[in-house]
Amino acid sequence: MIHYYLHIRRLLLPMLVLACWLLVSCNDFLDVKSNHTASEDEHWNRMEDVRAALMGVYGLTRAALSENNTHWLCGDLRLGDFTVYDRADLKAIAANDLLGNHKQLDGIANWRRFYAAINAAAILIENVPAVPDRDKSYADEYRRYDIAQAKAIRAFVYFYMVRMYGDVPLITQSFDNGSFPSFARSDAQAVLNFAKNELLTAIPELPYLYGTSTNRYYGNTDSYWRGMLFNKLSAYALLAHIAAWEGNYADAEVFAGYVMNNAGRIGAAYITTSDLTASNNCLFGLPTSALAGARIIAFPSSYTYREATQTGHIEELTLASPFVQKPYPDIYLAKEKVFSIFDDLADNRFGVDTATFVYSTAYFNDMNADYPLFSKIKVIQGGQASDGNYAVFGSSIIFTRLEEIALLRAEALTALNRPSEALTILNDRRAARGLRALSFRNDFGNSERLLLQTIFEERRKELMGEGWYWYDCIRRQKLLNDNPMLGKLIVNGGIYWPIAKDVLSQNDAIEQNKYWK
Repeated sequence: MIHYYLHIRRLLLPMLVLACWLLVSCNDFLDVKSNHTASEDEHWNRMEDVRAALMGVYGLTRAALSENNTHWLCGDLRLGDFTVYDRADLKAIAANDLLGNHKQLDGIANWRRFYAAINAAAILIENVPAVPDRDKSYADEYRRYDIAQAKAIRAFVYFYMVRMYGDVPLITQSFDNGSFPSFARSDAQAVLNFAKNELLTAIPELPYLYGTSTNRYYGNTDSYWRGMLFNKLSAYALLAHIAAWEGNYADAEVFAGYVMNNAGRIGAAYITTSDLTASNNCLFGLPTSALAGARIIAFPSSYTYREATQTGHIEELTLASPFVQKPYPDIYLAKEKVFSIFDDLADNRFGVDTATFVYSTAYFNDMNADYPLFSKIKVIQGGQASDGNYAVFGSSIIFTRLEEIALLRAEALTALNRPSEALTILNDRRAARGLRALSFRNDFGNSERLLLQTIFEERRKELMGEGWYWYDCIRRQKLLNDNPMLGKLIVNGGIYWPIAKDVLSQNDAIEQNKYWK
């Protein structure tokens, strides 16, 4: 379940042991009572203990996103563009019929794995301050970095949960002694306020880069850590998304603008289509240091360090022969859907080569097939597999990258009645994908509404398969109010997932989301 991604091979076993301890300690968090009692004394004596615990927090967070393919099924499949080939559970998600009797749905509905990560972060925050007295080699700089990262990750998990479940219990301390009280759900806004405060507290302590040639972080320079750990811009990017989710576009624009204006400080740059969609040495696979900087918030998984798996990657859902030994994909984009989304054949993500009149294969493998494979992300093994006989995947979960932040800022600028600035960003991103510049007067008739629609369509294309579409549709509806069905879901709470039966049966302080009662 837990896929660790930081490349510290000699620490893999202790990391696994400690992370399992953290998971077991909160394995029944919020929904069952436990007789488990664990002593912490042996876990917080050395710098190495903190490092292993921090890696465990990252690992548990990645597990929360990838288990049951949560990140993609919630973000891309739910009332989205993908069609299900032949799985009843996935068809239920696609139709927003989330109370069906399916193991996949029950697993996604159970928030316990998110609280495992939250509890692990709290344990670290509470115990790290005592470590310098026990291990003088544990530098104060490390202590500040480590606590700040744990706070930022906890804020990230809470934001992610609020988008999925709405109101959730807000837990601000650890429970690792077997006493797990029944917490009621807190108002979603209170949870988001806590997340924002956590990030604002963490930002002064977070660096842009981890480690230099003369002052290494846990023995490594930035070229090693880049694109793996939460840095200062990761926190600002998350603040931008929290603000946008709240409809506070003034703050969203400021935070997103800060990320864009300071991207060079973390080595972040825009990515070519080929670097985005390659199977090796690509953004989703094993990138160069230059590419890695673009992964502003990401959770990698390395085949080299035995972290690649058969499940918990989008390739499990979207690939089939000739990539892997599987006749049909679980989900795919129907041809008519592809042509309706990518309506400009100059688009280098999906278009036509005007010299050869052959379809581009950047996003889709074979448009002549009955079921075109969505192959934008295809990191099989370490990205070097010549066939799919050993179908394990090593792709990263990338929550946000510079293109995503730029388009979010364009959205915010348009909402703030600053269309010319928004259009400059949009045209810059379109040019990178082979598309012509648009005119606010000629193409949009000076309509900010039409500009906003185009920005969301560009996000739809650029971020396909990255877990954004469902959440983008919700923000779009709140701004444009042009989808009555989704509008009704928002009003009635139908945009949130139901709470798992196991949680409800074991915690009488929790009530089901009203839409799913």
